[in-house]
Formats: sequence, C-alpha cells, structure tokens
Amino acid sequence: MTEFRFTLERTDGLARAGVLRTRRGDVPTPVFMPVATHAAFRHVSVDEAGEAGARILLGNTYHLMLRPGREVFERLGGIHSFMGWDGCVLTDSGGYQIFSLPEDREVTERGAHFRSFHDNSRQLLSPESSIAMQQALGSDIMMVLDVVHDARAEIEPAREAMERTHRWAVRSLEAAQARDTGQALFGIVQGGIHPELRDASVAFLTRLPFHGFAIGGLAVGEEKPHRDAMTTRVAEQLPADRPRYLMGVGTPLDLVEAVERGVDMFDCIIPTKMAQQGYAYTSQGLLRITRMVHRMEEVPLDPTCDCVCCVRHGRAYVHHLMRGKHALGSRLLSIHNLRHYQVLMGRMREAILGGRLAVLADEMRALWG
Repeated sequence: MTEFRFTLERTDGLARAGVLRTRRGDVPTPVFMPVATHAAFRHVSVDEAGEAGARILLGNTYHLMLRPGREVFERLGGIHSFMGWDGCVLTDSGGYQIFSLPEDREVTERGAHFRSFHDNSRQLLSPESSIAMQQALGSDIMMVLDVVHDARAEIEPAREAMERTHRWAVRSLEAAQARDTGQALFGIVQGGIHPELRDASVAFLTRLPFHGFAIGGLAVGEEKPHRDAMTTRVAEQLPADRPRYLMGVGTPLDLVEAVERGVDMFDCIIPTKMAQQGYAYTSQGLLRITRMVHRMEEVPLDPTCDCVCCVRHGRAYVHHLMRGKHALGSRLLSIHNLRHYQVLMGRMREAILGGRLAVLADEMRALWG
C-alpha cells in the first residue's frame, strides 16, 4: 500500500501551498524537480542538487531502460541506491521520448516500437513494460505511459491520441495494481489545445484512483496563450486533494504564472541546459556570463544568492571558465541556476502562505516579462 498523500495547507486565489507526504519524507509544494535524465546530471552531482535545495528529482524511464537496463536496477535495489540519493524520485514513463523520435518509431495499440540508439536493437515500450521498468527503478512516483503529440494538431488526431492515452492509463493502472510496491502513480491529461478534449480527458482520468494528475502535451510547440489557457482550464477541474503537475515547464516566469493557476509540481531541463550555454538566472534577470562586459567584474553572479558559485567566485572567473570551455564553468552555473529555482519555489510558497503571491508575481512579470 502506498504511503503517498497530498496535504493542502493554504490557498491564495488559485495558487496552493501544500505538502507531498511520501515514504521518503515530506516535500513542500510548490516544488521544482531537477531533471536527472540518466540518474545523473551532466555537470552536477545529486548531492549538489540536494545542497541547492532539491527534495525530489526526475529520472528518465526511456533512457534508463536502454542503459543500464532493467536488470541492473532489479539487482542493485533501485535508482535511489544506484545514484546515492536519499530524497524522492519521480520517473516519467517514456512517452515524451517516443514523441521525440518520429522517424524511428511506430505507435500501435500494443505500445511504441522503436530501435535503441545505443545498439539498434528492437524495443517495445508498452504501458506494462513502462510500469515494470519504473517498479524496478523503485521511484516514489510513477507516471502512466501516454501518447504525446504536437499540441497544435487538429482535433481528430488529438482526440485519437487522447483516447489511446486513456486506454494506456487504464493498462498502466492495472499493471501497477498487480504488484503492490508502495509507489504512487499519476495520470496524465492530454488533449492538445482543444478545450473540449481537455475537459473529456480530465473527466475520464479523475474517475480512476490515481494519486495525482499531470498536465501533459504542453510546451511542445503551442503558443504561450494556448498553454496558459489549457493549464488554467485543466487545473481548475482537477481534484483539490491531489497534486497537479505541469510537465516540462519552464522558465522562472512560467513557474510563477503556472503556480498562480493552481499547479503544484514542475520539471524542466532549462536550469542546467541554459547553464551549459553560459546563462545564469539572477534576481536582476538573465545574465549571459560569456559577454566581454563581465571579464573584469569581481561581483558574484547574483549578490542575493548563497550558492557556492556566488559565495566563492566573481563573474570574471566564471566568464573565464566559460570562454575557455572549462567543464567547471558549466558546473558552477548549473549549481547556481538550480539554487535560483529552489529559492524561487520557496519564495512562492511563503508568499502563498502569507496571502501575497500576487505581489511576487507582479515583481516577476516586471523582471522577466
């Protein structure tokens, strides 16, 4: 029996402050989950992610299924011990990765057929095999396998993908219930940018005993007004007693505006990806450290930040590292950006608890809008 539950502590408009109560401890919400795709980050250790404030990480089922493989996690006791992480882990189902390989896969009712990019071996990712892999990983929260499609698709292709997502959600749930591992399972709302499809998806999935619900199929090509409208529409229909997770989003302003719409959980590669490109998120805005203006600057990336990069190094040093393509530069920027995101989530939580999220949101729009 799963120990997972969600406690709602305070609302401020549509925004919510709560707690994910898991078998590995409590996780305050709103929460941002750094993406450890291969049970690792490219330049940062899981300990450093934890020191930045992360309480829950995201692992990628598709990539971990291909390498090192299910049998490794079954033999070694799951993803937590494998990567030395004591906090929570959410694993995605692999649906987005299948969507990202349109030339190399075939989706049938049985599942997604594709070839491994490691050794060209034939693979099948089905609702059942995705759950089996996530159970081997031992994540605290699993996701159903869904059919991701271009959010801008016409209504009939979007309807077909949504209905298959529903059938796969039922199969994922049955597979999870067949073996009680104590893991939570979230359903994923699909439907593109079509309001009637989103309504139908919410109505179908909320009749099933999922522990939480994700809003999927956004940040995959649609314009921001469409994403905002669909986020608002779905969030307001989801059960108040279960967490709401907006998948694959986003920038600091994206997070604030989604929290305003009632979302609790987020993941995105942006903090570390932008770090690799030489960008730092700061309380003064986005800073491109490779610009020559920073060559002689002794001040930290962000004077308000307490990360190891800002405490120990000036902009000139990080500029030197990034201009010279030293791995340490990407490492320091990644640590900083992860810390910035965690501090932002904490600020939003405190603002909701104090009934003043609107003030913070207006400050963020003035900074990033």
